[in-house]
Amino acid sequence: MLSKSVPSGTLIPQESKLQAVNAFGVQAVVAYRHDAVECERRAAEGTPPLTRPDVLDLLMGLPVGEAVPINTLSSPERRALKAAPKGVVVRSGGTVTRQVVQPLRVDLAIVPGRGWESAMEKAEHFTPFCARAVLVERPLRRKDDAILQADFYGIGLLALIGNELDVLVPPRAFVKRRHTVAGWKFLEDLYAQLA
Repeated sequence: MLSKSVPSGTLIPQESKLQAVNAFGVQAVVAYRHDAVECERRAAEGTPPLTRPDVLDLLMGLPVGEAVPINTLSSPERRALKAAPKGVVVRSGGTVTRQVVQPLRVDLAIVPGRGWESAMEKAEHFTPFCARAVLVERPLRRKDDAILQADFYGIGLLALIGNELDVLVPPRAFVKRRHTVAGWKFLEDLYAQLA
């Protein structure tokens, strides 16, 4: 099989930044974009990354910028509200207004590996959150099998040959099917590493 030629800028958006991170115990390089307005707002407020699932769950139920009566929140939601750090919500006159939004977007996670099979297993951790690819830095054994599996699972297969990047299988575009606490926490965990 021949490798596919991919024009510049189609693997990741040109405005994305690349950074090495650790997520789920996996070393990866992510292509990401900060929400500049949100990051500046958080910096001005001194808002830390949000890592408590109960707080994130509460925030997912609150509309951004709209006052919600605190007495309409459940007991667990009111406890989570008390645990929310500075700059997340504004409390006023018996209402709470959510200020915070997700601080970044991850376009692609690239998992390097010596072998394509182990790298693909690690790349699967990113499936619910972003497009993913593996980067193998040595000749592929069972290249046809690697290409078939990568294509089937939608995982990009990249090979580094000298200084040339060979895109054997482009990563399948990520489609966010639903918003989850786990998805938001993933972004906050990366934000803590990228800020």
